[in-house]
Amino acid sequence: MVRSMNLKNLFLILIIILIISASLYIIFNHKQSQHNLGSITSNSTIGQNSTELDYAKKILIDAKETYLNATEENKTGIYLIYEPYSNFSKEFILNATFINGSTVVIGHTLYKYIILHVYYENFDYIPQKIQVNGIKVELLPNPSSITYTGGEAYHYLITYDNKTYNVTLYSIGFVETSYYLTASTQKIGNLYIVQITTTKELDNTAYADELWLILIRP
Repeated sequence: MVRSMNLKNLFLILIIILIISASLYIIFNHKQSQHNLGSITSNSTIGQNSTELDYAKKILIDAKETYLNATEENKTGIYLIYEPYSNFSKEFILNATFINGSTVVIGHTLYKYIILHVYYENFDYIPQKIQVNGIKVELLPNPSSITYTGGEAYHYLITYDNKTYNVTLYSIGFVETSYYLTASTQKIGNLYIVQITTTKELDNTAYADELWLILIRP
């Protein structure tokens, strides 16, 4: 049983590594355009309100509770934290406190942040465009000629400090619902992109909550 669980963990980690490696590249001086994203939230926003922040806090509380309980009960197989950049995801889960709609502290270090996506119960926040803390983000439509099996891809243009990054984030239901907690971090330039998913029932995406956000040290 232990060997089976280890093989399963290794297989899923390899999938995540391949996805992240294949999805990230940098472009400069990109000409941005308007897009109609249908079901995606179409409004542009220059800030974040208390609603998505409240739900982000709930997901972070659930994530911390899951991690601490699993560690205390020696059930580390119920979460998957992929850490290509030191222990940033774990540090965020355990030590992050939202100060307000633009600042979060992790331990004793202040970061500016921008929320890309929150899904909590029936609340779904995923803006087409947003600008906070000097970071501009645009969610692009998926090319009609490309399909994805087992998940969804979200393509972003992220502009900060006169550089534009083309980033693809994935939501892979069968991975995320195989654990009560999944988390990963991508480091792009000076930006950290954190993805956290918690679920109350395994193998059921209806009970999965998601938080995606960008952090940067001012």
